[in-house]
Amino acid sequence: MSLASSLATLARRSIAVALAGAALPAWACFCPPDESGEFLHLAQAEGKRPPSVTLPANARGILFRPGQYPNTLVSDEDGYSIIAPPVPLSAKRFHIQERGTGRKLTPVVVRLHVEKQMGLQDKGRFLANTEMQQCEKQEQPLTPFCRTLISLKWDWSKWEQDGPSDKVKRFALQNGLRDVSEEVDAAYGLYRIEAREGFKPGKVYDIVYRDGGRRVKAELRKAKTPLNLDGQAPFAVRVDGAARREKLRMARGDTCDILVTLASQPLRLALPPAYDAYQALLMYFMQEKLEQRDQQPFSATQGFTAFRYWPTVCTKIPYGSSFHGQGRELAIGDCQAPAPRQVKAYAGVLEVEDSLHETAPLAITFPAEKPGQCPKMMDRVYPIYVVPAKAG
Repeated sequence: MSLASSLATLARRSIAVALAGAALPAWACFCPPDESGEFLHLAQAEGKRPPSVTLPANARGILFRPGQYPNTLVSDEDGYSIIAPPVPLSAKRFHIQERGTGRKLTPVVVRLHVEKQMGLQDKGRFLANTEMQQCEKQEQPLTPFCRTLISLKWDWSKWEQDGPSDKVKRFALQNGLRDVSEEVDAAYGLYRIEAREGFKPGKVYDIVYRDGGRRVKAELRKAKTPLNLDGQAPFAVRVDGAARREKLRMARGDTCDILVTLASQPLRLALPPAYDAYQALLMYFMQEKLEQRDQQPFSATQGFTAFRYWPTVCTKIPYGSSFHGQGRELAIGDCQAPAPRQVKAYAGVLEVEDSLHETAPLAITFPAEKPGQCPKMMDRVYPIYVVPAKAG
């Protein structure tokens, strides 16, 4: 995973974040674990029926995220890692049956590469050899080779002072490890579960995913009308009211959240008319590019980076959505001198489409602070353990 993905995943898996070697404080943040594997865009059904999704007639399948990641042996501050062999999602885990007729369909899993489209691919993954995989067991006494491998692990307590390092990449190249970044990209992420025979308009299908003893059920309803993709106006990001200064709760790993005063600009995603009827299926991701560096640590000025307002570490935001939902988002900057920026989005209905639509960038500037609006001391909103935005 990338640095952003790694931090977010740690938080979502109920790991209390603290300085390496420090005792956990009584107020450390713990979150309920996420389930492994989920169908997207389901609405809860009444009674004993499974959650359901209604798709346009031209939809090719239902979206699914396995919730699995490569087994990482070590990773460094610069985003490189050494992993066990990647395990792609298998179509054998799915069972599809047409309701009423009992006809069984042949599942097909299709990997959708939204991360690659948005430029959010991980830096580099190298495949561990057999000896390295044995090191993962950490049987005592450790061999010299295993001690060297373990020494490459990211030390959270020193990263902020020492800065980025590509020591894992150098170690991997010195030991002849194979770069498997493309294989990892092909194996992990967002999938569309299709049927080789196709789903028929007006029909209902029961889909079951099995992961060991766990079963996840979904009901796929196929509408008789398609999503019209021809001649549509483009998606666009618009401001949704005036920029302001306000107190906001922000995710932070050690205490779950922190209350800070920030500059904020509400945003909304403007949809082509044909998509209005399918807002429940809409997937969207926001990105921003700062024109100058914010005073906050980690604010970047090179290229577009993903962002998402995340009020607490334990907040559960659906993949491809936002905390506010319905295409609404919040651009934020430090209170005293927020940097001007450009914002764009990627959006679409991936049950029908293979890629997302990219919007034109929207320029955002914040008015200068008024006397008394901001605290005299700058709120450090983004210390090392803030959970960053995650796209995949």
